[in-house]
Amino acid sequence: MHKKILYKKAYRLLKNSTPLKFDCGLICNRRCCSGDNEAGMCLYPGEESILAGHDEFLNIRKDKMRDTDVLFAVCSNKCNRNYRPLACRIFPYAPYIDRDGRLTVIEDPRAKYLCPLLMEPFGLKIDRRFRRNVIKAFRILIMDDEIKSFISLISAVLDDYRRMLGILRH
Repeated sequence: MHKKILYKKAYRLLKNSTPLKFDCGLICNRRCCSGDNEAGMCLYPGEESILAGHDEFLNIRKDKMRDTDVLFAVCSNKCNRNYRPLACRIFPYAPYIDRDGRLTVIEDPRAKYLCPLLMEPFGLKIDRRFRRNVIKAFRILIMDDEIKSFISLISAVLDDYRRMLGILRH
């Protein structure tokens, strides 16, 4: 199946699905949207085709992730929510493929000190339907081998990050 079709299905699943029943950006003054040119959200393989033509609020830059060329979307703070990258739509979660090849969704350890939803004192509960929709979206996306390989790459990076923070023990 063509990547563009898979992304459209995933985007549709996540269109009205959010971590809370209100705009969680109101809690933290949209911290996840206020990066600089060195920050950004990684794009999944071929996702740039969905986002093309929206450079009025998205700049796409190239970078490396573990010696692999990747694209990152950097927002100019005037977000058109209909054209948010997948990584923005699922924040503060990340897809994860474990050692046995099973897909799941985890709290992104890189978001732990950025997102109040992952900080203990706030006591906010992320909507379970949101998590289920994120998993459903990625079950669709891993039908593409390149996307599945990319999620494995992200999983390895997240493992490194969790080891660095002492969250994951091997």
